[in-house]
This record gives sequence, C-alpha cells and structure tokens, in this order.
Amino acid sequence: MRLAQSVFFGMRPRIAAHLLPDNYAQKAVNTRLWSGDAEPFKQPAYVTDLAKSGTIVSIYRFGKDLDDDTRYWFQFTTDADVTLGPIPDDTSERTYYTQAGQAPMVTDSTLATTDGLMPSSGYLLGIPTPTTRAGVTVTAGDDDDDTVQEQNCVLAYTFVSAWGEEGAPCEVSDAFNAKTGDTLNVVSMDGAPDGNYNITLKRLYVSITDDSGTATLRFWKEIPVGSTTYSDTLDLTLLGEAVPENAMIPPPDDMFGIMAHPAGFLVGFSGQRVMRSETYKPYGWPYFSPVADEIVGGAILGQATIICTKGSTYMATQADPITFVPLQLNGWQPCVSKRSIAVLGGYVVYASPDGLVGVDQNGTLSVLTDQLMTRDEWQAYKPESMMTVTHDGRVFIFYDTGTVQGGLIIDLSVGQIVLTDLYATAAYADGRRDALFLVVETGKLHKWDADDEAMTLTYQSKQLIAERPQNLGAAKVVADSYPVTFTLDAVIETTTGTKAVQITKTVQNARGFRVRGDYRAREYAWTVQGAGKLSEVILASTLGNLTAQ
Repeated sequence: MRLAQSVFFGMRPRIAAHLLPDNYAQKAVNTRLWSGDAEPFKQPAYVTDLAKSGTIVSIYRFGKDLDDDTRYWFQFTTDADVTLGPIPDDTSERTYYTQAGQAPMVTDSTLATTDGLMPSSGYLLGIPTPTTRAGVTVTAGDDDDDTVQEQNCVLAYTFVSAWGEEGAPCEVSDAFNAKTGDTLNVVSMDGAPDGNYNITLKRLYVSITDDSGTATLRFWKEIPVGSTTYSDTLDLTLLGEAVPENAMIPPPDDMFGIMAHPAGFLVGFSGQRVMRSETYKPYGWPYFSPVADEIVGGAILGQATIICTKGSTYMATQADPITFVPLQLNGWQPCVSKRSIAVLGGYVVYASPDGLVGVDQNGTLSVLTDQLMTRDEWQAYKPESMMTVTHDGRVFIFYDTGTVQGGLIIDLSVGQIVLTDLYATAAYADGRRDALFLVVETGKLHKWDADDEAMTLTYQSKQLIAERPQNLGAAKVVADSYPVTFTLDAVIETTTGTKAVQITKTVQNARGFRVRGDYRAREYAWTVQGAGKLSEVILASTLGNLTAQ
C-alpha cells in the first residue's frame, strides 16, 4: 500500500473529513497554498510604532505619493472610516473621516502629520448655518436722480471657510427699501461659530427683483467672520452671483461610514438615513434617503452603493446624489459586524449569522461560504467580532471568540480556507504597494507575510480510509527545510471498541523512515508541522514501497 500527496489545498470544514476531495485538508494553518505546495507564510514584518495609546482598531495610510511604509499612519482607538476627498486639482490630499462617538472631520497635508498622533488635527466637516438674522437700517444716499428705483429688499449672510467653502444662508432679515447709492447698516450678525471650523469669512447677500417679479439673493460684500456689524454703500447694478441654490448644510454629528463615490460625491450613514454630499462639494450634505432598518455600514461597488443593515440589504445604482434611491434586495442576511464589510472583486462582502455574504453588481445576494462551512461552524468564530480586509484576491477575516483569537483566509476562487493563529486589531490593504498592513501588537504596525523568518506551518490531511485494516510502517516528508514534526493518527478496532493511536516523529531529512508497526487500522490521517515549504508526503506499508510507483 502506498499513499502520496504532492498537491496541497486548504480546508472545507463543511465536508466530512473522510469525504474531502483528494488533496484537501482537515486543517491548514499559516499555510500559503497558492502554488500547489504547502508553504508557510512569513512572519509579519515590523514597520513602525504607532503613537496613540490603547488598542488601535482602525488605521489608514495617508500620503498618496510616498513610498515609505513608515509614513504616514492615521490611527484610531475607535472604529473609523477614512476617504480621500473628491476635490478637483487638490494638491493637499484633503481627507475626510468619521469615527465612533465623534463628529465628521476633514484634514489635509498641512494639518494631518504635525505629530505622531495622526491625524494630528483637522476641522469639523461642513459649514454651519448662521443662527441670527441680521438687522438692517438704510441711510439714504445723496443722489437725487429720480430714475434710480427703490426696491424692497432683504439681506442674508453665509459663513465661508479658508478653502472657499460656503454654507447655507441664515434666515433673511426683515424687509427694507433701498436703492443704489443708499448705505446699508447691518447689525446683529453672528461672529465665528462655536466649534473647530475652518471659517474665516462671511458673505452678505441682498435680494433684488427681476422683471418677472422673482426676488433673488445676490452677492454684495465679503467681510471677516468676526465682524458682527458692517456698513457700506449699495449698488444694485453691481450685485454678483446668486446665493447657492442647494443648502450646503453640514452632515449630522453622528454620521459614520464615510466613503467616496466615483461620481464625485461622498456617502455616509446616520441611523436609518443614507446621507450624500453635493457633487465635488464634500462640505455640503443636502441629500439623504431613509431605509427601513438601522444601518450598520456600506461599501461602493463600481457605481453602486451597497447598504448593510441589521435587517435587509439595500443597493442604490444611481451615480448622482440627487436621484440616488436605495432599493431593498431579495434575501435576508443581516450584517452583524460593520468592520466585516469589504469589497472583493465583483462583490461587497460582510458577515451575517449564516456566513460570509456577497452582493454582486446585479444586486444578487448570496452566502459565499455556504459550500465551505455550516452555520454552526461559522458561528463558532463569532461573526459579530469579525474584521475583514481583502488582499491578493482573498478575504482575510480576523475574529475573537472571547477565548481564541485568530484569522480565516478564504480563497473563493478555489473554494478553500486557511487558518492563521495571527490576530490583528486593525488592518489596511494598500493597493498602491500591494501590501497588507496589520496591527498585531499593541502600538506596533506590521506588514503581512514580509519578514525573513517563517511562521510555523501546520497541515493535516483528509481522513484516509484503507480497504482493509493494515499497517503503514514507513513514511517520507519532502520539505525544503528541516526539522519538521510528523504525526500519524490512526483508529484501530478492538474487541472493546475503537482506539486512537498517535505516532509522532521529528524528521531531519527527505529520506524515508520507519513508523511503529504493532497495529493495523483502516482510518489514517497525517499532520506535518514545520517552517519550510512542504512538497510531498508519502505513506507506505514498508520502506521499499515508498519509492514504488
């Protein structure tokens, strides 16, 4: 008898151990199986210390033009989302972020990296609306020209940031009559708003009435934000552009999950509302759509937006913040972990009670792990604890059961799972570097599979069933480095029932070796542990049969 395996695949725990396809594993830990060999992953390579104290749960790589892995790392001790802003011709890498328990923020290259506690500083996102109506009195001008027509006017003002971002106007003043040449005396305006806003100016607008009788607020003057009074001569013929039509209101303070749509607007969530910014104006959030369930999070897939909730899943296919309409998808797979939401190829994936769910661009919802794991097997990893990141076309899921921490690496293209005993509290897949960065120790950033030292590989074969009870008295392990630990597990039948036999041997080279021969069994499984690439494992009844073909 001779049993040989020279091709190695991963786990399919849903299938009984003895029914696994050939070359699949009962257990594969820290094992790269992309080439057919079983090769240990490298240890994660240390990159840099992170300055914030406490457990880092979210990271983001800032500095889009840098090739230095040590710079610049945003770090958060609460769940956070970060996205580059859709700002045409932006040279300062204006970046927007939301984090649990904090109002949405914006930063850039002049603010974000001034110390190690990145983002070092930023501004509250949005431009607030002034709360106080202005008072206006009119001082008549000296012009006695009867052709100059007096108009019934109102005045309003807006706040403006140092970046030229303009918010919504306040409630208009009481009406007043004025004409060109009169002086407007404006009082009782708000000063700078409370909060860490980047606001430096106010813009004053005066209404004029066109030939159709429509009154429009048009730009009159721009003044420092601290000025609460202002006087100047009015020339109705020189008023400028109309006040912005859509109210550029700030996002709600509890908005989370911020992300950039490729059509130039940002998306976020607040309770049961899907929030959207104005196109190319990420400071203004005039649009929202409600859904029927509490939102957990979401992701962008091509032009579509996937919204994951505690109930149904929704999709909006519109690439316009105004026409954006979330539609409920068929199927019921609630999202149980916001941090499990990620994008993998043509899917948005997330953890549900039943398994890893995928939503494709057609809005089809399916449990992608259904053929790999049962619901009970999935639940054993505590899906509510899962953090997911995608890298190299595979899904990396880190979990914490309360007693065990580790990771699942799922390759859906092949249909296999690999375990890792490495646990990360935060992860970031850097597409520019094709690298996965992890926080695997408190305050320390590492790069996945990048160190010179290898992790310890564990690979256990399927359950091998012989036609009749017999002894496997010899074995051979071909690896590229030794020693490796070889374990043979057998189940023998006795007059009192089944009995487990386990034989362990330290293997020093690729030569065949003898295995204990005082038993006969029909059921076998072997396990190899080591730090080198595993190319072949052979079991045989005798040493002579190891080389038989």
